[in-house]
Amino acid sequence: MSKKTNHVVPSSSGWAVKKSGSERASRTFETKEKAVEYGRELSRSEKTELYIHKTNGMIQNRNSYGNDPNPPKDKKH
Repeated sequence: MSKKTNHVVPSSSGWAVKKSGSERASRTFETKEKAVEYGRELSRSEKTELYIHKTNGMIQNRNSYGNDPNPPKDKKH
């Protein structure tokens, strides 16, 4: 079974938020910032990962809003 994820990707009309494996966008936005904001809210509510892509399609950043199997280790003070 594949993990459910959301992706912020460039589109012909600006930026889109797509679910993994989906051809159609959940929503499209004029700016990347608005798409990322929506993607974060969607991923938080679905407890999924969010992949933010650059204009060339490469992954720029990844955030987990669910049960992360590899959570970051906090720095000891």
